[in-house]
Amino acid sequence: MQTKNPITTILAALGVLALGGATTLAACTGPTGPEGQAGANGEAGAVGPQGPSGSSDAGPIALVEGGLQASCMSPCHGFNGIVDQWKSSTHYFGAIVNVEEQGPWTSSASSCGNCHATDGLPSRLAGQGTLASGSTVGPTNYKLGELNYTKATGGVAELGYGGHAPLAIIGCTTCHDTVTNDPHVSGGLYQKGDFKLRVPSGPNDQAYLEKSPTVGTVTGTPAGKWGVNNTCIQCHKSRKDVTNYITASNTITSANWGPHEGPHADVFSGVGGYHFTGKTYTSSAHQTTSGCGSCHMPKVALNGNYPDHSFRPQLSTCTASGCHAPGTINSELNTSRGVFNGALQDLQRVLNNRGFLTRETLASAPLGTTELADKQFALDKTRNPGAALTADEAGALYDYLLVARGGALGAHNPLYTKQLIFDAYVAVRTGADPATPATIPVRP
Repeated sequence: MQTKNPITTILAALGVLALGGATTLAACTGPTGPEGQAGANGEAGAVGPQGPSGSSDAGPIALVEGGLQASCMSPCHGFNGIVDQWKSSTHYFGAIVNVEEQGPWTSSASSCGNCHATDGLPSRLAGQGTLASGSTVGPTNYKLGELNYTKATGGVAELGYGGHAPLAIIGCTTCHDTVTNDPHVSGGLYQKGDFKLRVPSGPNDQAYLEKSPTVGTVTGTPAGKWGVNNTCIQCHKSRKDVTNYITASNTITSANWGPHEGPHADVFSGVGGYHFTGKTYTSSAHQTTSGCGSCHMPKVALNGNYPDHSFRPQLSTCTASGCHAPGTINSELNTSRGVFNGALQDLQRVLNNRGFLTRETLASAPLGTTELADKQFALDKTRNPGAALTADEAGALYDYLLVARGGALGAHNPLYTKQLIFDAYVAVRTGADPATPATIPVRP
């Protein structure tokens, strides 16, 4: 009997056959082994044909860049979207600055939250707010922006913050009503008009400044019919009813006396300053525009022609409107800045000579040589000169602070601003001073 080779027996058991002296694998299939590493990428294929243009109707916007569809992100989170624009604005940076000061900004004991808190504007429009002890009647036109009212005990007070926000930040829901049509909740795409403005912005709607028409009444006064720009006016104003704030005799009791920072609407409207008796006040051609957004919120082509939410004024709007020639806008701007810088320095100097200005506390020394030369007008504070100010002296100080704290060097209303500066200068100058500001020698 032939004896089997043990090696052959083992190979046969493993599925291997010995044929003609050569060892081969049998045709059976074993278990799948682990996947090997991926090979290198092959060469890119040819670019495909361009797709059809998107629809130009008012439906959801589909931005395309590099082939990526972004309709679900537009216009807020698109390539040049509203959120990114907003993150470069002072409305956003204000939240970073204020994060350590939550109490002062959002406390119901103050009025700060009416403008600084996330829900400040919504809470006001909802009729919320805290009143002084014993008072039952708040501002007459509070839903149109007015914050001042007559206290039960007499005198004027500002509506206290009535919201619930823990942080001061001006975001989407501050100005826009997103409750009904928020795509983050509904899961749908944004439709133009979904995020309606909270503030009444129809053709006949008006926002109110604090300044009342007559002494003894606290009703505010309309800033004009500015449509969607009524939203800006609700907060960017003096917060002081200058008609009742300035009396026949005025003792300065606070270094922060005068209008709140950012009183742009008081100047832009041409009605918010202290007006000297017998003087006529008029506005410039800028008041023929559609309002704040004309310069501060131009439409952005890369974001579906939605308004720019960085809120930075852009010179391109001055030339696109046809008001200024592209070749002269920079020289015109530099000339205008020179006029207002010079005029404000003249007014600052005569006010400082009377002991009305400082950069520190109520009892600090007047401005020094360096401060009078730095043109940082918005940093100026008020000091107690040791005697009460007459109405016109206090009015001159108020108008200086209104222009200084409003920034823009007169750009919001050049003609009105020149009239305020001229009258204020004449009211407080002494015999040692020139009769008029050097850069505004004649009242416009």
